[in-house]
Amino acid sequence: MATAATAPEDKRSMRMIWKTLRLRHLGLAFFWACSMLTFRSTFLLCDALGTPENETLVIVVSFAANAATLFAISSIIEGDPKRYEKMPAWVFAAFIIVGIVLLNVSGRLDVHLTMPTLIAGSVVTGVGYGYFWGSWAQVYGQMHPSRTSFYIPAVFLLTTTIFLLASFADEQLGIPILALMVPLPLIALACLARSRKEVTLAAPKHDKSPVYLAAMSSLWSLILAGLILSCLFGFVWEMTVFSVGSVNAAHQMPLFLNFIVAITLTALALLGRKRIDISMAYRIIVPVIVAAFVVMPFFWEGNSVLLNAVVSACFGAFDVILWYMVVATAYDFSASGFIIGGLVRALSIISRLLGIGIGYIVMMIPDRPPLVIVGISLGAVYLLGMLFLLYRRRQTRTLAKDAEGTAFEHMQKQAGSYSDRAIGTEQGSASAQAPGTESTESETNSPESVYELIAEDYGLTRREAEVLPYLAKGRSAKVIAGALYVSESTIRTHTRRILEKTALHSKQDLIDLIERYG
Repeated sequence: MATAATAPEDKRSMRMIWKTLRLRHLGLAFFWACSMLTFRSTFLLCDALGTPENETLVIVVSFAANAATLFAISSIIEGDPKRYEKMPAWVFAAFIIVGIVLLNVSGRLDVHLTMPTLIAGSVVTGVGYGYFWGSWAQVYGQMHPSRTSFYIPAVFLLTTTIFLLASFADEQLGIPILALMVPLPLIALACLARSRKEVTLAAPKHDKSPVYLAAMSSLWSLILAGLILSCLFGFVWEMTVFSVGSVNAAHQMPLFLNFIVAITLTALALLGRKRIDISMAYRIIVPVIVAAFVVMPFFWEGNSVLLNAVVSACFGAFDVILWYMVVATAYDFSASGFIIGGLVRALSIISRLLGIGIGYIVMMIPDRPPLVIVGISLGAVYLLGMLFLLYRRRQTRTLAKDAEGTAFEHMQKQAGSYSDRAIGTEQGSASAQAPGTESTESETNSPESVYELIAEDYGLTRREAEVLPYLAKGRSAKVIAGALYVSESTIRTHTRRILEKTALHSKQDLIDLIERYG
């Protein structure tokens, strides 16, 4: 009966999330599609400049400027968040527009101005894209993860849709690419401005540097996976571009496959009764990439585009999960999404640049010996294997702690019930003796203020603080999971961490603590 009652509740929760969705919440997709059109196609460069070397140069320079911008603004926010709030977003949207115009006209200028214009366009687009990546992480980091677990996959789906439509309009209908790209950062800017107004009441705590260290530490395995996968993606991308001689040819199949992945992820988020499970990244994506690199030496020369499509699709799915986990962590720790998202994104970009550099060096080797490809494949398989082992080891430790906490909870259950009755009797006597005192106390300390005080005093994350009211009422993990739209194991983990931070041993001890605060 409990299971049957939970399903409609979960469906109602998803319908509520669907009803709260507005176009402004998907504004990230418009600038993301603009960046993909800039980096993954030869649309902007004229035929004379559309060489693998120039295309690689645009990506490397723009990515470097992107990472530098994320690091710089993150440092500004950590020192003085008001300086970031005063930054005019429209300036960075203008940077993107100016940058894509410079890239588009660079091949039509005097030969001496071609390369400086190409580099200048790459730099200013990178600065604009860096700001928007961090700013959208800031916005999503202040939304409840039950919403972003659907918003992020939907953003990826809209991004791939815009890219494919823009490609079709340019190639088949002859619409100038600038006419298609210039509105995208402007739409993203308008959506960003409206979304910021919506989440201003949940301002993050910028003044506690240890919060960011704790938040980043909670993501360490995910960040490590992102670094490895990003490097491998950059490596395969670069080798594929040089193999086929064009960015467009290298990405036609991957983009369609990414579109299918986006539909799948959005459907899972929409139809699933729980939020996206990060273990999916390790259980499905990593093994597929391992298999791709195992067979790479045998079919690279004739099927490089197919390998790039598989790696690109896996990395796209992982990127969505990574982005969701980053903004969910920012929400959990009440931290700046720009700092957490900016640092993770910048590290991923640096790793991808490293992979691109390795791929470029390998492709420059004349008559590349087969041992080079074999060695790189073995290295990739080894790294991914070590990553999977680290993940399994961490999962085993987590499950052991959860099992220990569950066993302890069962041991305390009977004693807790006796304590409940005893406390209830004591409170009834106190009420009978001094009814006026209880009334004054409840007026002075509301339940909400009590939970806020406990969260502040013991350094609870925002998600842990959300669990407190349910624990105070003696709700089970299953009931709390249904109410907060997460899994039961997540609730047990939050409960265990609350007990660790408060140095308590049972839920009853926690209830006693809450009553003392009241």
